[in-house]
Amino acid sequence: MWTLFYGLLGSFLYGVMSCAIVWSVEGKCEAQDFAFAYTSQFKTIVSLGMILGTWLLILLHQNDIAQVVEAAFTKDELSETGYFAHKRRFGDSWHTMEFSAEFIAAGFIIFSGCGFPLHGVAYYLMMIAVCIEYALAAYVGRKLIWTGMMLHSLLKAKITRNLFAKRELDDINTYVNVASTLTIIFVYLHSMGYYEAPFSYHSFLKQSIKPFILFLPVVATPVLLIFNFYPRAVLRKLYSESIDIELEKLEEKLKSDTSNESQKRSYLLQVDKMCRDELRYSLQLTLNDLPIGITILIMVLQPLLK
Repeated sequence: MWTLFYGLLGSFLYGVMSCAIVWSVEGKCEAQDFAFAYTSQFKTIVSLGMILGTWLLILLHQNDIAQVVEAAFTKDELSETGYFAHKRRFGDSWHTMEFSAEFIAAGFIIFSGCGFPLHGVAYYLMMIAVCIEYALAAYVGRKLIWTGMMLHSLLKAKITRNLFAKRELDDINTYVNVASTLTIIFVYLHSMGYYEAPFSYHSFLKQSIKPFILFLPVVATPVLLIFNFYPRAVLRKLYSESIDIELEKLEEKLKSDTSNESQKRSYLLQVDKMCRDELRYSLQLTLNDLPIGITILIMVLQPLLK
């Protein structure tokens, strides 16, 4: 929560400093116009604060999943899956900056065509703010994509021990839930704040450029839907294979037991059912989760449907 508050504080400070700059360069009236646009007309203070907080959270905790995975598997086990190749792409600073730069260019083109109803320094400061949103959203999105690829590679990992007993991979689910939820909130705030905002539409495209305001939400939606569901599917498979390993070991131990075969089989079935039920309840990935996906789609498409 504090990380998110720091993001909101950063957005507030950007607004205050921008107002001070506009006031000193162009006067009080222009500063008031900027403050009104930044806080009320476009609600940039909220959307920028949300993506700043999300970016900061991922920046500070981006190595958490790698630490969890590498503590659960040996280096030899992971080297056979392609995990380390995806990890290198995840941490590639150059490609991250390149990806963010592409989104900055897209945001600049879109919002230049829309046109903020401001002039001079105030106009450029608003453009900088929205370009920062695009850059940070690209950073977050790229990290989510390659996190998903790192987890996907684990499907090829050979399970040699029971990872489910101590829930060694559960922190992955926590990271996924927090990161995807904050990003979904940002996407919603961004689309609602800008799509119905009073742009001047002074370019030759006029209001025909308006649907392009939803470029970022439309691009983000597939990533968020996949990232919200797929990691849990991976964990479910890994934990399920861990249970199989444990049952095989238990069956081997029972061979020396003097009980009859039916009692042994009944005991194994009870243990299997208990573990599967616990797994199902701890990582629910059923139709009960479908409303989450529908909610994401509705939130993103709501402005366009209007």
